[in-house]
Amino acid sequence: MKILLFRRGDADSETGVKPWPELVQAMGDHFAALEAEGRVYAGEGLKPSSQGVRVAFKDGKTVVTDGPFAEAREVIAGISLIDMPDIEAATEWLKQWPTEDAHGNAEIEVRDLGCPGGLPGFGDPAAPGEGRRYAVMLLSTEAAEADFVPPGEVLAKMAEANRRGQEAGHLMAGEGLKSSRSGKRVKFTGGKPQVIDGPFAEVKELVAGFWIVRAASIAGAIAWAESYPFPGKEQAVVEIRQLYEPEELFGP
Repeated sequence: MKILLFRRGDADSETGVKPWPELVQAMGDHFAALEAEGRVYAGEGLKPSSQGVRVAFKDGKTVVTDGPFAEAREVIAGISLIDMPDIEAATEWLKQWPTEDAHGNAEIEVRDLGCPGGLPGFGDPAAPGEGRRYAVMLLSTEAAEADFVPPGEVLAKMAEANRRGQEAGHLMAGEGLKSSRSGKRVKFTGGKPQVIDGPFAEVKELVAGFWIVRAASIAGAIAWAESYPFPGKEQAVVEIRQLYEPEELFGP
């Protein structure tokens, strides 16, 4: 089954520090076995939240707030999609996460994929195309944390928007998440892992679903978000963050 990993932010990720050679080697070694078996679907780093925005929809109005957002550990610094038998297996694998990451103090959230309304995930975040890549993350609500199923007409509109976006070439991928009740966090302190079971209290900093879009600029990603029929859009909030391209992280 597909498992989503959110690597939570830290001081390095929020200031845009590039991975150093030892970290690149350690992460490559850790993922090597899964990659050899074709069980790594995506691994994406997000640029600092100071370069991102949050878009709030309320009563037909749109409010855009520039980053940075809250504390570093409350933002997302990386997204990985892997294939594991279940959450427990992913958690055991994460306990061996390289201590080179975050100087032994990384925090990774493990989440189960699946839209409560049955809308299927799709796409490849790394698929080629024109424009910059942006992650549009739908922030959670109390209803989402209760696995609320949107009305059929909302799901139909989302499915149609997904289809049109894929056909137009600007919507690369999308996935819904189950509530954090089935999730876990693996928090490292000095290289030692601690497993924390969900649900997680800070609902407004959780993610209920995400899409990867291509746009010429963040303004284009905001325009896409304004047009998309998010569930509960009358009160929805999305965070938009640009993805790193491999040459930006690993180039000279």
